[in-house]
Amino acid sequence: MNKPACLWFVMLMVCALSAGASPVSAAYNLEVPAEPWDEYRLQFNTYSKHLRASYDRAFVDDYEGAIREVDKAIELLPEEGLGYAERGKYKRILSNAASADNDFKTALGLFAQAIERYRPGEDKKTKKTARKFNQADAGRLVATLRYQRGEAYYNFEQYRQANDDFAAACQAGNSAACSRIWDVKAIEKRGVQWVPLTARQYYDRRRIEKPSPATVRVWVRREDPQPVQAESGPESYIQQQLELNCSTHEFRLIEASVVSNGSTQLSEKVAGTGFAKPSAGTAPSKLMILFCPRQKTRK
Repeated sequence: MNKPACLWFVMLMVCALSAGASPVSAAYNLEVPAEPWDEYRLQFNTYSKHLRASYDRAFVDDYEGAIREVDKAIELLPEEGLGYAERGKYKRILSNAASADNDFKTALGLFAQAIERYRPGEDKKTKKTARKFNQADAGRLVATLRYQRGEAYYNFEQYRQANDDFAAACQAGNSAACSRIWDVKAIEKRGVQWVPLTARQYYDRRRIEKPSPATVRVWVRREDPQPVQAESGPESYIQQQLELNCSTHEFRLIEASVVSNGSTQLSEKVAGTGFAKPSAGTAPSKLMILFCPRQKTRK
């Protein structure tokens, strides 16, 4: 079934997962008759509400609830690639790798089909019932789709492909994609072993310690909010080693260091630091989900 849309209407629905998170937009099919538009507009409004609800749930680390909301969106509009990309991201956080990869592949396929369909300058045959679309509108839509696909690549750590899509979308005028180019450059600078947790916090996948079945130690890096303007040069950040107690769903700080202009200014082991419950949406809370996936929070 074709997805209704209208020549004069290309809405860029922006939904932020959290402060510093990247915006998310949705795409429309411009080649179908105008008659079903009102019905599709209502469907897409509901689709967007489910996606926004999923972002709200993910913000407080309720990823299972986020998946349920995206499921509703996908059921409503199964030809939109954005829903599959978001659901795959949440499944990946919950360590459901196989299902996440399936969603990722589905999203890529839908994005590719839409990009090819609307690519300006292509000599395509259209159905007699199809409405001709403006080349400028099609160009903006392709930029939006490439930005969305770049986000999907980024969330699945395929940074080269993400950078290609962000660069193309940025060149076409998508400002959100322009800002994401710097995020990819920052990853290249710090190293791919540092996995994003929040907008400016990352954990080192190469330095995970498990001294006991219920204990996990993880190094976390926190950067200042200044964008990376070069691929080399001095760095400033705080690095902390956190210990997670998967039995009690608590954490504590055991070591910290401050790096300024590329050199360590202060390094200290924190003795006697007590355990505490992590707040939803913080790096320790997200680490609990990643490394203590079967452990439920105690009330």
